[in-house]
Amino acid sequence: MADMDKPDWAEALKERPFGEQHFTEALKTGIRKRIKRESRRKIRTLPWLLAAAAAGALIFLLFRMDGMLPLGGQAAERSVYNVNGETRFQVFPEPELRAGVQAGYIFRFAAPFSEFRGKKLSIAATHLRTGQQADAVRPVEIMEPSSGYEGLERFTARFALPLGGLWRYEVALDGERYGDVVLSLSEPSWDISPTFKSGSYSMRGIEGKVGFIDPGFVAGKANKYLWHFWGEDGELDGELTVMAVKKGDDRMIEVFSGSGLGGGVNGADRTLPSMMALPEAGVWRLLPFIDGLLFDSIVVEVKEDEERS
Repeated sequence: MADMDKPDWAEALKERPFGEQHFTEALKTGIRKRIKRESRRKIRTLPWLLAAAAAGALIFLLFRMDGMLPLGGQAAERSVYNVNGETRFQVFPEPELRAGVQAGYIFRFAAPFSEFRGKKLSIAATHLRTGQQADAVRPVEIMEPSSGYEGLERFTARFALPLGGLWRYEVALDGERYGDVVLSLSEPSWDISPTFKSGSYSMRGIEGKVGFIDPGFVAGKANKYLWHFWGEDGELDGELTVMAVKKGDDRMIEVFSGSGLGGGVNGADRTLPSMMALPEAGVWRLLPFIDGLLFDSIVVEVKEDEERS
């Protein structure tokens, strides 16, 4: 196309948009100096950043080696505890672990028996979602190897934990941490516990294990409940504390704390009267702890207070 055919605005585009040259040599020189300063600053900072990254990686590896942090930083189920690639112990629980119900566990320790002889072994548990802690095995002095074994390859325990989800089981010897595993407990059944007859009374709970004479529960109203327990003297010795958790909530509240269990009546081995109240209507799980260990659980329904409505 000839120049005469170009429109008037085409010639105007050839002119600079500014009245003066904005990107001057002085400006270019200033920018170059600033870039050099920033480069030197980054070079000086780089060793510190590398050192911090290396320290963080080391801490991560140490935690991984000690079995405290699963890959990815997220809690994961783990039935084996390793140190430097070698198994220190492993746990074999009953299948289908469920919260609020006693279950059996076998702990297989790899170290020679001399490492355990005369020491007290205990197991504590921590609920990873809430931080709730519970005793699983009270300190027991290890005097003999497992029956039929040279070492502690078959240390057995039976206990219950109150909430569903992941729990960290921490083994200690003479109060010093020995290692841990992480196991998952499924949510318990929230069906209302059945009633059964013992002596001349109807009780709510688990026949032959635990129950109480149940006059019903009304939200916010206290009432008397006579607890009944069946079992060996060792597991029934200690103070009774009753916790409770509402369906759909992990928050546990204390509803009763009393003295040691008394003598048996109504066919039970031990009994204890209690005064209890649950604050809200709905389905609740009562969790009786004897000497700090969860005995079992009972599910009840709490009705609205009609006088308040």
